[in-house]
Amino acid sequence: MKTDRTPGLLISVVYTSAIFLSAVLIFWLEPMLPKAILPLMGGTPATWVTALMFYQAILLLGYTYCYVLTRWAPYRVQAAVHVALLALAAVALPPGLPGMEAGTASPVLQVLFMLTVGAGLPLLALSATAPLAQHWFSRTGHRNAHDPYFLYAASNVGGLGALLAYPVLIEPHIGLIEQARLWTIGCAVFAVVIGGCIVLGRPVKPAAPAAGATDIAAAPPARRAGQRWMWLLLAAVPSSLLSGTTTRITTDIAAGPLFWVVPLALYLLTFVLAFARWRILPMRLVLMLQPVALAPLIIVMFGGEQLIRAWDMVAATVVLLFLSAYICHARLADSRPGPERSSEFYLMIALGGLLGGAFNAVVAPNLFIGVTEYPLALVLAVALRPMQSPGRIRWGLDVAIPVAAGAIAIAVLLQTPPDHVRMVTGIIGLVFAVGLVALAGNPVRFAIGLAAAFLLSTAPRLAEPPLDQQRNFFGVVKVLYDAPHDMTLMVNGSTSHGGQLRAPDKRRVLTSYYGARGPYGDVIAVRTAQGRARDIAAIGLGTGTIACSGPPEARWTFFEINPVVVEMARNPQFFSFLADCQPDARVLTGDGRLLLARENQRFDLIVLDAFSSDAIPMHLLTLEAFEIYFSKLKPDGMVVINISNKFVNLNPVLAALAERLGFTVLGRFDEVTDRIIHSSRWAVMARDPATLAPVLARPGWQVLTPDRDLLWTDDKSGLFELLSVQPDLNK
Repeated sequence: MKTDRTPGLLISVVYTSAIFLSAVLIFWLEPMLPKAILPLMGGTPATWVTALMFYQAILLLGYTYCYVLTRWAPYRVQAAVHVALLALAAVALPPGLPGMEAGTASPVLQVLFMLTVGAGLPLLALSATAPLAQHWFSRTGHRNAHDPYFLYAASNVGGLGALLAYPVLIEPHIGLIEQARLWTIGCAVFAVVIGGCIVLGRPVKPAAPAAGATDIAAAPPARRAGQRWMWLLLAAVPSSLLSGTTTRITTDIAAGPLFWVVPLALYLLTFVLAFARWRILPMRLVLMLQPVALAPLIIVMFGGEQLIRAWDMVAATVVLLFLSAYICHARLADSRPGPERSSEFYLMIALGGLLGGAFNAVVAPNLFIGVTEYPLALVLAVALRPMQSPGRIRWGLDVAIPVAAGAIAIAVLLQTPPDHVRMVTGIIGLVFAVGLVALAGNPVRFAIGLAAAFLLSTAPRLAEPPLDQQRNFFGVVKVLYDAPHDMTLMVNGSTSHGGQLRAPDKRRVLTSYYGARGPYGDVIAVRTAQGRARDIAAIGLGTGTIACSGPPEARWTFFEINPVVVEMARNPQFFSFLADCQPDARVLTGDGRLLLARENQRFDLIVLDAFSSDAIPMHLLTLEAFEIYFSKLKPDGMVVINISNKFVNLNPVLAALAERLGFTVLGRFDEVTDRIIHSSRWAVMARDPATLAPVLARPGWQVLTPDRDLLWTDDKSGLFELLSVQPDLNK
């Protein structure tokens, strides 16, 4: 079919290309800018959650711009205004960060400021493209103009492709500076294509609405308002779940593009599948699989971590995100209006996405002391499932059944002896995991039952509450009391960051990763014997355990980015390592790499132990970072690095760094099964092999040699090749 002598095929190709290319550019930039920001924010996972909120806000602005423009301006004015916006956005190219140094006072605002200045205008122009081009397309008289939503799928395919390509093809091989240059070239190509859309977009008589589209224009006002509220909810819940899922993963593995884009790519894929002309993923199958994917999470929350391998839990978490988001987005697609309301529809989706992201990034950290937003989003997600069971929802019965199950479980726990609470709680978790599958046909029963399960999973923590728990931009940190071993523990995420025995004669005993017979114990013993342990710097404070290592005359300087950790480590009610062994130690708050670079003195030893939960702050392991470390070392100084991680093997990165710098690096894995001493993997690097000879002479140490070119720099780094699919520290 031809419209105004213009081939319909050409219209389809140009419009699809414009929308596809805009999505590629948006989702290429999404991981690129936060990756550049990470070194300034200490590598915390919250950087990405804040960035997600920013992108959702930009998307909302773009859709609002489109809604206003298409509602009140004729086509020629629309085209002229959009060309002007593109020209204004070109002034901000290439994308880059403002020259500033981030601190810890208002990290969310700092991230938002850097993203706004770095690429706010280009992202706004690109974000407005999809809804604006769809509106123009619906006025062309093309044979598919009555249903332009297939272009929305093209947008999501472009975004999905860019996200999947970034950690595998772009990040490992192209530096950030070169990426910015190539991205600018892509914007120039996009400007040409959008110009083609304007030339081809001469409007004709609007097409008739798509068959099956919801005609909310003719509906009563109350129904239209209800429809909009449902659009908001169906968009907000998956958005919140996306942020929560990403936080769970990056807290335990690493904050970086690889683990940002996988959840986001699956989230986008649900849009592609939900808005496709022909659905290849049956809703019935998804509804069956969602409660099955929930089961591992429930088992782990009830204390069954030993039953599920770490990578299996990661897989279950992302699958659960995919299934839950697909259900919501399919319901969104089924309720879409005709093309005359497409701008309003996308505006509601964007607003819902922003509300979900803002809830996780801004509201939840100030409202909850734990990561409560994630289970809350899951409860809402299952409540939004379509009704499967025959008959109508009967609120009394549907509420009574899960509440009764919860009451029975509480009664059982109340009768359980304290030393059996954890075991009984685990059994209850298994029962709930199976029982919720049976309740899944009724969304009310399922949601209330899931909420009851989450509440019951806190029973052991209620019986033995944390001594302290605080949450900020850098995560959730708890102080726990381990009664069987009479020790206090500092826990961030799922990982212990040190502990102290409470008996007066054992308070100075080195615990966790720092045992006297472990890798760190070897290094500090060698340095002390050499008389080279007088000036020591440590990036990462934790409980302050290592303050009690080394000679009494040692002068310690600690760098810790999280003020909450400093507060807990200095509180003698929890930990007294600093007070007992180094009461005069310097403790500086901020990113260790930046603070160390300002130091004027030289150190005998630098201890690098700044991981949050099990996550890797990648900016601390780059070539530029190690150049800073060695510039602050004495000629025969050492850098000792804690690289313990269940998911990533960092030996090749350190070996590549040592080779590039012309230094020597040793590694040792210490496998222990002890509550007091943890299994750990450490590496130690020095300029001269002779400096490390006494360490190498000790059992378990070996020289690390590079077997791949995996050098990390501030401009280029990646985790894809380092993943340990079978999590094992001894690899």
